[in-house]
Amino acid sequence: MDRKGTPFGHVADVLYQIVTSSDMATALNLCLVNKSTYETIKVLEPHICRWFMRSHNVDTFSSVLTLDPETGSQIPLTVHTLPKFIRRQQTASQIACRIIPSVWGPFSDYGYAGLDYSVELRLAKRLERGLYVLFHFADISHIIERRQEEEREFMASTDSERLLVLAKTLDKYDDVLQHKRQFMTFDEHISHIYSVLEWGQMEADIGRKRIEFRGFIDAQTETDFHAALRILRELLERMLLRHGPKDWHRDANNEYSVISWFLLRQTPRTLAKLFLSPQDECCRFDDKSTGDDTRECIFSDPLDNYWKEWKDDPGLGCRDCDCKRRVRSWSVRPAVIDARGREFNRAAQRYLKEMWCQRHIGPQQESTFCCYDTF
Repeated sequence: MDRKGTPFGHVADVLYQIVTSSDMATALNLCLVNKSTYETIKVLEPHICRWFMRSHNVDTFSSVLTLDPETGSQIPLTVHTLPKFIRRQQTASQIACRIIPSVWGPFSDYGYAGLDYSVELRLAKRLERGLYVLFHFADISHIIERRQEEEREFMASTDSERLLVLAKTLDKYDDVLQHKRQFMTFDEHISHIYSVLEWGQMEADIGRKRIEFRGFIDAQTETDFHAALRILRELLERMLLRHGPKDWHRDANNEYSVISWFLLRQTPRTLAKLFLSPQDECCRFDDKSTGDDTRECIFSDPLDNYWKEWKDDPGLGCRDCDCKRRVRSWSVRPAVIDARGREFNRAAQRYLKEMWCQRHIGPQQESTFCCYDTF
């Protein structure tokens, strides 16, 4: 075959050179040119993906990262899924490496050479796997929220039956509401309960789907998730004290519920903004003592949903009640704080204690040292 008429080689060669000389966005844009270009890129897809993985120092992706949160199957590696995998792996790796010294202190704070940095690296890899699970839990909540918004106008008549099932969940809180019912008429109380149950269907669906997802991961991965969640919760509590409104006060009854609910629905982008942004360049403690109420805070946007959860919702007819806390628990408690979740939470606590001891005093002295639970 005479190739003198094709000085730049075959179309596939040219496309490959163009894509690998730019970024993944170029490949996605070229897929939209025409059908022939799309089919050519699909043929080159394995080679393109391997090239970009090497360029980002990625040998392979964790099987947890590539899970489909709805089906539990592995998502195939394509030019469309590769950017998402790379971004999430980088985000999880950066957060995992940042949060350990943020809680335990950086190595420079210790005046001796007894710290084992390899332990911190091993822990960071485990936390990275736990963050992948957190990303999937957030995906589940957003998928169900979007789906229910789309199907809201087509609600089936069986919703009333579902409300009756959910109403039984409120029985355990009946004694909590007794002292508040005296300020409401019977019709107001029934209307309020119905609104809460209708609003809470989505939280119940999220909780059920998260339970299904837990069946797709092994015991070690679930321990890693609880370890990551414990550290993130510790950091978020510190952040709230520093960047919260002046009139904010801690509520032990509500705080655990709201923080867990908030973390389990944050996208990787929001988590990166919360835990990778420099803390010392914003909202210094001295600023709270001033009379200026327009204090600038780079964390105000990602924390808006957290503060919103502490307020009564007029649409629910709330009158200083904790209905939102109870409904939130339907998406958090089944997936995190049930009997199985508490078991893995204790396993995560033991693992973090072990890693703390090995990091600070070495495994040879661990058996003779009493570790304090900093979480």
